[in-house]
Amino acid sequence: MAGLLKRLKEKEGFSETERIVADYMLEHFRELANFSTRQLAKNTFTSSAAIVRFSQKLGFEGYADFKIRFLAEMMQQTSEPKERFFSEKDTIPDIIDKIMHMGTGAIKETHDLLEPASIVRTLHLLSKAKYVDFYATGNNLHTACMMSDGLVLAGKYSTVHMSMAMQYLQAKDVPKDHLSVFITRTGENRLLAQIAQELHRQGNSILCITARPKSTIASLADEVLRAVSAEDMEEGGPRIFLMSSFYILNVIWAALVTRSDLSAVHRKSEWLAKNFHY
Repeated sequence: MAGLLKRLKEKEGFSETERIVADYMLEHFRELANFSTRQLAKNTFTSSAAIVRFSQKLGFEGYADFKIRFLAEMMQQTSEPKERFFSEKDTIPDIIDKIMHMGTGAIKETHDLLEPASIVRTLHLLSKAKYVDFYATGNNLHTACMMSDGLVLAGKYSTVHMSMAMQYLQAKDVPKDHLSVFITRTGENRLLAQIAQELHRQGNSILCITARPKSTIASLADEVLRAVSAEDMEEGGPRIFLMSSFYILNVIWAALVTRSDLSAVHRKSEWLAKNFHY
């Protein structure tokens, strides 16, 4: 967003709390790359919710989107290398460190956005469902496959079709005891949106994991779990989203397993380990 630094420096229309946050970020921007909303809130004596609201006031979906653009502008202004981006000057140790920070940052930011109440509502949707159907494209399909495998241990059976045509056919006249799970970074994929609209029309339950809670697909969902991302491909947006959404699905899986028949879960795990040495 053009002029972000100018707005932060001028502070026009900012509350006293927002002025404090803006001053802190401008002064300590080198530390901000690895700060979650919780850490920034602690250092500015505010709250995670206040940081997210401030980011949205500046025109961003949330803190993760704001931070990426803010750091980019700051690095450009000071002619220093970008903390979260790659360049031809990066050494292998630099790349190792940057990927580590990208992963830990994505998980920390997702952790701060994730509300226990949302997980409880998600578990309620899963408890009512006999089957779980995943809808995704690209690399998100691989994330869906991993979650699908994990659901078997928890006694839930699911379907993941790699073909978009099969996903579309699956959504036609799907039984009401199916939960439809969408994994979509933007929430605006045209084909996925058509599928979500069809499922919504039929009255099916929908769970959406997305970085844009105000998107078309999210607006049709019974429950939305907010993941984080970056705006551009070169900033690692899809990879950050994969790390974030995988963390969310692992939280759901662990919560589901701990509320299942644990003895049955252990028996399945032992059988797999004995017969497949995985």
